[in-house]
Amino acid sequence: MSLTDLAPANTKRARESASRSFKAFLNEEGVPWEYLEVCMKRDNAATMLEAVVDMHLAFKKGRNDQLLARHSVMQYFRQGKNWLLEQFPLLRPETEKNLLKKGQVLERYCMKRETGTFVNKAPACTKEALKKMTTYLYSTTATASDYQDATILCLLWFLFGRASDLTLLRKENLSIGSGNIFFVRFIRVKTSEEQGLSRFPDEDFTTCPLLAIALSLAMQSAPTASLLSQLPEQHTVSRAALTPTAPLIDLMDHPGVVAPLQPSSENAKSTEDAPGIHSHVNRVLGKVAEKAGVTEHFTSHSFRRGGAQHANGTGMYVQWIFGRGAWNMTSTNKVFAYVFNTPAEDHKVARVLSNRDPEETVKLLDLDSFDSTTKVNIRYVCSVLFTASSGLASEQHNVNARVLDTLMTYLIRHYPALKALAAGSPAIQRLEACAIERGFSVNDLLAWSSYLASVSSSKSDISVAQDTTADVTKHPVFLHQTALIEQLIQVNKTLDARLSVMEAKICNKHTRTPAPQQPSVCTNSEQPHK
Repeated sequence: MSLTDLAPANTKRARESASRSFKAFLNEEGVPWEYLEVCMKRDNAATMLEAVVDMHLAFKKGRNDQLLARHSVMQYFRQGKNWLLEQFPLLRPETEKNLLKKGQVLERYCMKRETGTFVNKAPACTKEALKKMTTYLYSTTATASDYQDATILCLLWFLFGRASDLTLLRKENLSIGSGNIFFVRFIRVKTSEEQGLSRFPDEDFTTCPLLAIALSLAMQSAPTASLLSQLPEQHTVSRAALTPTAPLIDLMDHPGVVAPLQPSSENAKSTEDAPGIHSHVNRVLGKVAEKAGVTEHFTSHSFRRGGAQHANGTGMYVQWIFGRGAWNMTSTNKVFAYVFNTPAEDHKVARVLSNRDPEETVKLLDLDSFDSTTKVNIRYVCSVLFTASSGLASEQHNVNARVLDTLMTYLIRHYPALKALAAGSPAIQRLEACAIERGFSVNDLLAWSSYLASVSSSKSDISVAQDTTADVTKHPVFLHQTALIEQLIQVNKTLDARLSVMEAKICNKHTRTPAPQQPSVCTNSEQPHK
């Protein structure tokens, strides 16, 4: 294995695609690759290479025999140029500058032609569209993967993430830092940058990222290190002839043993060609968006745009938004990002994404607000609910105990609202089954949820009293109490139905049983017959 094998999978895939395209161009023109290698040894090899690249890209078309978009053309140009210069490194000093000029001419041409003028950009996903899709998933869910799909959509939007960023998200990357802040640590696959971003609970349970994570973990049936177990794993394939056991002296005597990466054969399909995370997200969007009432054609990149535009619309400093999304900036902007991109600023962006005041202090709910007995009871239920994420021998399969307490708190907090959406959903059935298994009832879950709602509402009463123009019926506390009352009404109806059935059975039992015959007693008016 060499450093060449450590290049990102997307980079290697793009380079291989460009090389296959160039060789296909040679075959169409009837020019063997070996003949091109011979021509590259002539005196005019530099001029010949420029002419070949020029003709290859000037008339490049796509699969539908249409001109490619400007972005696609420039990607073919960059990757094809770099691959050819790797094959013929002696021509780099003479041709690199001229090829760069040709690339600029090609880009300007693509900008002015009729087709391919603009780069096709994914439409931004608004928070209203995100709410429609997650609400649809929560209300129609039938399997555990539906909850994980909702978690994917939430995390992509709140983390300004690319789809590939979630492939390396592990359970051990969830933590609660100083100041009682919920953190998610992950790796930006494209830029190979590690980030730790803060998350706050959303007032709307359908777009709350903490609730989405809790549901995803609760529905896992087997231990796994990945937070999102349904995502395809990334596979790194080494194609170099060098091995870790190869002696260094042999490598120094024969440096040609480590050849540049060559494109795989057309018939052999590597594991990198298999559908990845982007395909999975696009399939979820294709299945959910239209049924949820979303008219835009979203892609996996729509959430990165939508979250950033939502934060920008509230007047956040662009440096904070750039830092959270890990966008590449110029050296001047990097200085500003270094100064301003501190955890405090990231907290403000996270609060805005959760529809909160950026200056508001948001305290995470946890089990410490309960008395010691109730706290033990809830943790007793939690140990059964998150059996695939706690108490395991392997540390990488476990979630931090404090994180589990927080996730369990928000799962109980939004239990009435989730049940109002779909009373027979797998998550509701599992939560109630775990509570009953530990000796508790649905009434206990409702009581715990009501107490958490009262704790969270005590801090928002002041702001509600100050804002007299706001519609009280749309306040989250009011909506939670409404859902809680509806669930209590359903419980009472169920109890009444059971009592009615029991009364009917008792009445039927008395009706079927014949009355015992009374012994005849002679009265004074009736004389016995002789």
